[in-house]
Amino acid sequence: MTAFTLNKKILFVSTFPPKKCGIASFTNDLIHAINSLAVPKIIIEACALDKKSRPLLYRYPVTNTMNAYDLDSCIETAAAINDDEDINLICIEHEFGLYGGELGEYLLGFLSILEKPFVIRFHTVLSQPSAKMLSIVKVIALLATKIIVMTRHSARVIKEDYGISADKIIIIPHGTHITSVINKDVLKTKYNLHNKQVFTTFGLLSPNKGIEKGILAMKEISAAFPDAVYVVLGQTHPDLLEHEGEKYRNYLQQLITDNSLQENVRLINEYVPTPKLMEYLALTDIYLFTSKDPQQAVSGTFLYAMSAGCPIISNSFVLAKEMLDEKTGVILTSGNTTELAGHAIRILRDPVLKKEMGNNALLKTSNTTWKKVGKSHITLFNEVLASTGPVAVLPIVYN
Repeated sequence: MTAFTLNKKILFVSTFPPKKCGIASFTNDLIHAINSLAVPKIIIEACALDKKSRPLLYRYPVTNTMNAYDLDSCIETAAAINDDEDINLICIEHEFGLYGGELGEYLLGFLSILEKPFVIRFHTVLSQPSAKMLSIVKVIALLATKIIVMTRHSARVIKEDYGISADKIIIIPHGTHITSVINKDVLKTKYNLHNKQVFTTFGLLSPNKGIEKGILAMKEISAAFPDAVYVVLGQTHPDLLEHEGEKYRNYLQQLITDNSLQENVRLINEYVPTPKLMEYLALTDIYLFTSKDPQQAVSGTFLYAMSAGCPIISNSFVLAKEMLDEKTGVILTSGNTTELAGHAIRILRDPVLKKEMGNNALLKTSNTTWKKVGKSHITLFNEVLASTGPVAVLPIVYN
């Protein structure tokens, strides 16, 4: 295999920290994973999506920004990428709400100008698309060299419902972090949870997360286990905060007060760094996933909890159906809190079952570590670069 004689640059187009959103965190973790592999001759940079008139203060690897809600900005950015001879491949993170126009159609303006090969990852793949959505996705697929999805279900839907060729689709799972190795009891003491049965949910708060379901379930759970504590970890979603302030968080806090659950529920208003998050997950006895969207294709929070060895109690949604079974957790079949509470109490009363579920969840995510996901991306980038021009592929040399 011949190595490149010059450095080859891959540009990610995505939201990026300090923006607080799941896709920004995902892209940051992925770039870090690729860079940690120390592949020679490869440079990773990012174009941050930022619709504010005053963009956030970014650090490298962000080298430029694009207002994806301004069509002129999309076109100008594509032209600038074309003019940069060092950029060889673009990796675009896609979510319909990230780009302006109806169903994010401004992205098509960007792609119509772009002259360089690109791969695109669909973080959401909706079944039974509208005519408009179908049209947009088919155009994107026509222009893309490869489409990345993160679950088998998404691959099936984009093939069957959108008519995209299987040859163009590749599945690379969402990455997961290595869990904390600190003893669970030590961690519980560290976070003032000593001798507590701990339930956890984390992520940016918004009404579609359904946190109220977990809070109300704590009425029954705490009756059976008075020492049980539900930890809700995360700030309010910045877009929600901008439009209505802390209305949702205040509602949750009032719910806690009205049901006398002050000793059993903690709302921690903090955007937690990854090492601290993994400690919280390592001390968790059961993870609750109460999101209301049954078509949600993937969830980093869900996978992080599994990779930390947490039994999961989850609402029914795409990823849960793909990853959970009776050996790893519970998929709820109704919308009531009594069902959630009943399963939680059953698992807490059976420590052997709880431990087995956690171990099985960890095993089921063993192929999703960020290092393995990074390697899969390098392999993909090799294939794309080899197929789109008369150049040698990246040498795959890992630390």
